[in-house]
Amino acid sequence: MNRKPLGYCVGILKPNEVTFTSFDPPRMGEFILIEYPEGNGTVQVLGMVNHIERFDRFLPEDNNPDHVEAIRKIYRIGGIFRARTTLLGQVGEDGRLIRLKYPPMPGAPVYTADPEILRRIFAAEDDRKMARIGSLLTSPDVDVGVDINQIVSRHLAILAVTGGGKSNAVSVILEEIAKKNGTVLVIDVHGEYVDADFYNSDGERVTNPIDVRIDLSSMPPGDIAAMCGIDFDRSSRQYYVMMELVRCVKENRRRGALMNVMDTDPFSEDVSASSFIDDLINTLRGLIEARRSRKKDEEDVGAVDLPCDFVNTTKPDELIGTYIRLVNLRDKIGDRIQDNATPIVELIGRHGEGKINVLDLRGLDYEAMDVVVSHILLSFLKERKRWVQERQGHLRVPVLVVIEEAHIFAPKGASTKTKYALSKVAREARKFGLGVVLVSQRPKGLDENVLSQMNNWIILRIVEPEDQRHVQRASETLSADLLQYLPALNPGEAVLLGPFTRVPLLVKFRLSSARKGGHDIDAVEEWSRFTTRR
Repeated sequence: MNRKPLGYCVGILKPNEVTFTSFDPPRMGEFILIEYPEGNGTVQVLGMVNHIERFDRFLPEDNNPDHVEAIRKIYRIGGIFRARTTLLGQVGEDGRLIRLKYPPMPGAPVYTADPEILRRIFAAEDDRKMARIGSLLTSPDVDVGVDINQIVSRHLAILAVTGGGKSNAVSVILEEIAKKNGTVLVIDVHGEYVDADFYNSDGERVTNPIDVRIDLSSMPPGDIAAMCGIDFDRSSRQYYVMMELVRCVKENRRRGALMNVMDTDPFSEDVSASSFIDDLINTLRGLIEARRSRKKDEEDVGAVDLPCDFVNTTKPDELIGTYIRLVNLRDKIGDRIQDNATPIVELIGRHGEGKINVLDLRGLDYEAMDVVVSHILLSFLKERKRWVQERQGHLRVPVLVVIEEAHIFAPKGASTKTKYALSKVAREARKFGLGVVLVSQRPKGLDENVLSQMNNWIILRIVEPEDQRHVQRASETLSADLLQYLPALNPGEAVLLGPFTRVPLLVKFRLSSARKGGHDIDAVEEWSRFTTRR
């Protein structure tokens, strides 16, 4: 079958890049095939168009408008297209791409890559390990898949502006992992995935919502302080009060008594009658009252023998400030605080294997979210290490953790507990089957060091130049040529980079049928309904 070439290779050719000229317009991101004889056969080289220019040899750049007008009267100007193309490799017999050792032949014809060839190339992957997410942007009838193993072992960043399609992209990937009976924990800040319908390979719904229950009694004092918004650098004295208060209350609970400095018998009440946070609040309130009632000529507050001697070196306003923060914490999330609550890692180990587990963080403020998520990441890493090294622990299978609104947890220019945990997981978890997916609509708000440890990238539409530069600085594989695609992408269209895909790709994500939440509200329609009801 005779095919008409799209163009011909010209200029200086390189093993990784060539230029070709054409009268017909190539498309940005289009796959092309260069064919030329070599030895006893024909070599086929796959490339992707990354830059296009249009010029006319009769119109040099310094022509003034009068000259252009005169030329237009005697010559129909159509111009020639010149396209720069990244070479992805020689197409092998098994459909795999082989890196070129020397450039293609000068003058070799360039063809638009036939969909059948593209299918052969992309179908060469092991389908058991692939998540089929959509199709090639320039060849809609060619399906695209990504390697799930590479996502778990090398991590993934999904970035886009609001409305760019990132939540749909996440849902598509989760659908595919559910079909593989994978185990996932979604850190859901806004409740977008709680009611989603994910199904496993047997058609069973495997969405597993988890309501956060926080056991303060098992937390280190520093985490409790963080949940109260007490930062060591800014409030070191309140931080000290919290550390000593927690130590004091735990000691008295260990003794089996609730301390109340207002009682004549401070050890008369059973510890089981109140929660740990109530113990903290009641104890601190008692200490404050004791300070207020102390006579001015008393040398110290030590008339009552209590293991809270820190109060002797603490100012009243430091006690009161800590007390207010604890009361505020109880008022805000008291319904989520539960002594002896089962840790998330145990819940996943008991009931969450092979499921898309969704941790609903709605109602928590950022400080509480930070403590909860950092604790989960570090405990997951610990349990996966235990299982791989000792065959003991709660997490017997690999786990992928998806973190929505990642810029909240790993912000640029600020220190958070989750940022430390993410860095540790990204460095150490590869060998232990714990993967992380960071999802954000504010790339420039994400810490560059954390972002750079994500080896796989799904980048949807990004318009702001600083966001683009921030992503490029963090990613070694995002070239300036690919960067120019980002503002022009439509919702659901994305650039894929990293080891989870054989070559950099421009794709169109399919529409997920699982996710029910997170869509834009039709304000006009709701106003209309409200008016009708009235």
